[in-house]
Amino acid sequence: MMNPIGETLRESRERLGLTLDEVERNTRIRTHHLAALERGDWEALPSPVQARGFLRNYAVFLGLDADALLLNYADDLQSRRNTRPLKVLARPSPQARRGQVTIRKPRWLSIDILVATTVSLVVLVVLVWGAGRVMAALREDTLQALPDPGLPALQTSAPDASELAPSPAATSAPPALAELSPTLPPGTLPVAPENVVSVRLLAEKRVWVRVLVDGEERLAKRLAPGEALDFQALSAVEVTTGDGSGLRVFYQGEDQGLLGGQGEVVLRIWTLQGAITPTSTVTPTVTPSPRASPTPRVTPAVATAED
Repeated sequence: MMNPIGETLRESRERLGLTLDEVERNTRIRTHHLAALERGDWEALPSPVQARGFLRNYAVFLGLDADALLLNYADDLQSRRNTRPLKVLARPSPQARRGQVTIRKPRWLSIDILVATTVSLVVLVVLVWGAGRVMAALREDTLQALPDPGLPALQTSAPDASELAPSPAATSAPPALAELSPTLPPGTLPVAPENVVSVRLLAEKRVWVRVLVDGEERLAKRLAPGEALDFQALSAVEVTTGDGSGLRVFYQGEDQGLLGGQGEVVLRIWTLQGAITPTSTVTPTVTPSPRASPTPRVTPAVATAED
C-alpha cells in the first residue's frame, strides 16, 4: 500500500520532470533517503528528527506545503506506534539462568563509604574547631588593643602659652593632680611639667600593680599585656608589683627598663629627685637585763656571860 505522503512527493517530482539524482544535487539529500521518503519507509531513515528535516527540505524544493506534510508525517508515525505489536519477553529457563553471570548492584551503604564519611566529618569538625580558636584569639587581641572607653583621652598636642601661664589661684593653692590612664602606644610619652613627677607604667605581660600618688591609692589591679597607664604627682609616685619582669617604667619621659626579675616583688618610689628603693627596717631585739642576786643576810653572834 502506497503511503500518501510518499505518493504526493513522487507525483510532484515526476510532474516537474526531475530524477532523484537531480533532486540530490539540489537538496544535498542522498538518493536512498529520497527514495525512502517517497515510499513512506520511515524506518529506513536515520532518525525521526532527520526524517522531519529531509521531508521539510524535499517539500520546499518541490513547492509543496511543508507544514501540512509534517503534520501528516506525525499522525502517520503515531498511528504506527499504536499499531505496533508488543514484544513478549519470555522468562529464561532455569538452565539458561545457571549459565548467566549475576551482576550485583552496588550498595549505597558499604563499609568503605561509611569509613570515608566518618573521616570527612572528623576532618571537618577539626577544621571548624581550629577556625573558632583562631577567631577567638584574634578577637581577644583586638579587644586588648582597643582603648578603654571609660578612661579620659590624653592631650598629646602642645598647649598654648595662655594655658601654661599660671593663674593667681594656681600659685596660691595648686589643685590636686588627676590620674591619667589612657591606653596609648608605647612610643607616645606624655609631656610633664618640670615641677611634677610623671611616671608611665607599661605592662609587658599580665601583672598585678598597686600605685600610690602623693600617698593616696590610685590603682590596685592586674594589668593586661600592652596596657599603659600614666600618673602625675606633686611629691611622689609609689609603685608595687608582684612580678618585676612584667612592668616597664618611664620616668619623666625616659625609659627606666623593667622593674625587676622574673617573679620578683618590687617596691619603688619616684620623686622629683629620682627613684628611691625603700630599705626594709630591722626591728631591734630587746635583750633582757640580768636580775640582781639577793644579798645574803649575816646573823650577829650574841655574847654569853661565860665569855
